[in-house]
Amino acid sequence: MRIVLLSVCLAVLFSVAAEAQTRRETIEKFTALEQRIEADKIELARLEQSILQPDKADIIAAEKENAKVFRILPREKYDQGFFAVRGGGAFYSFINESHNYNETPQISLEQNYLQVGFYGASYGFLTDLGSVELAKIDGKAKSVIFLANYRPPLDEPKARIEQTRSRGFENENVSYKSRLPVIVGNSYVLRAVSYDEADTLVALKIYRKDTDGSLIIFWRLLENFEKPTLARK
Repeated sequence: MRIVLLSVCLAVLFSVAAEAQTRRETIEKFTALEQRIEADKIELARLEQSILQPDKADIIAAEKENAKVFRILPREKYDQGFFAVRGGGAFYSFINESHNYNETPQISLEQNYLQVGFYGASYGFLTDLGSVELAKIDGKAKSVIFLANYRPPLDEPKARIEQTRSRGFENENVSYKSRLPVIVGNSYVLRAVSYDEADTLVALKIYRKDTDGSLIIFWRLLENFEKPTLARK
């Protein structure tokens, strides 16, 4: 009887010791994996910033045109949750010079279309000027005059009307939309109205399209208007 009892006790002790060993090994594996994931996150962030940057040749070409430059990524390819930057690099803010969707996005790229206006009552207008040189787009251009003189409404019902109108309208035979197809080599004028954040008029040119579908865009600020404050009802 004593031998049986001793055998049972030893079996229990061995079982507990084995479980403890297994748990220690599991914790060690977990810790190692956690450290590897953290290292991978750092590497992903580094690669992400590299993917977002224009090439040196693009920067030099933009400087020759006295313009700024940014790369914008196709949303359908990169906005899949792996990018630390919200929006996957498919959005850009001219006032903040940032790809982060949280920092007043004013243009986006998706399915080979440029778009303005993304949340709340915010909206905007785009017009395609064709292959006009970026340097020649100034306050004398008919489309620029209209967009520069445009004043956004400051009460929400009227803002919503303008938001709907931005889907497409004409003024003096010039077409304006919130969404236009990408045409490499063409220049565009954009007015982005972001209530309580910014109101910006820019000229931009699609300089080239890269192999991953991303665009290199040259741009010049035409005017920053007073920040519109929306009276909500």
